[in-house]
Amino acid sequence: MNKAHENKKPNGFTLLEVLIALAILAILMVSAIKITSDNIKNLWFLENKTLAAIVASNHVVQLRLDKDKPEKLDGWDEMAGRRWYWQIKRGFSNITGVWRYRIEVFLEGDKEPLFGLFSDISKS
Repeated sequence: MNKAHENKKPNGFTLLEVLIALAILAILMVSAIKITSDNIKNLWFLENKTLAAIVASNHVVQLRLDKDKPEKLDGWDEMAGRRWYWQIKRGFSNITGVWRYRIEVFLEGDKEPLFGLFSDISKS
C-alpha cells in the first residue's frame, strides 16, 4: 500500500507556488495601475495644451481681423468647461510694416503660461 501512495504525483500546486504566483501578479498589477495613472496625467496635460493653443490661435485671428492693433491686451475665455487667461503683448519685427505679437495662455490658477505663440501681423 505504501508503494502505490509513493508513486502517485500530487494534483495541485503547493502553497509556496501559489504565494509566489500571487506576488508576481500583485507586482504586475501595481505596475499596470502606475502606467495607467501616468497616461491619464499626460492626457490631461495634452488636452489642456491643445485647448490653450486653440485659445491663442483664436486671438491671433481676431488681431488680424481687427483694424485696431493694441500694444497690450488681456482677458478671460471659457472653453471645454475651463477658464483661460490670455495676454497679448506687441513687440517689434525685423520686417517693415509688421508687428510681432506674443500671445500667452494660462489655465485658471496657473502662474506659468501653458502655451505661448508668436505671430507677425501687418500694421495696417
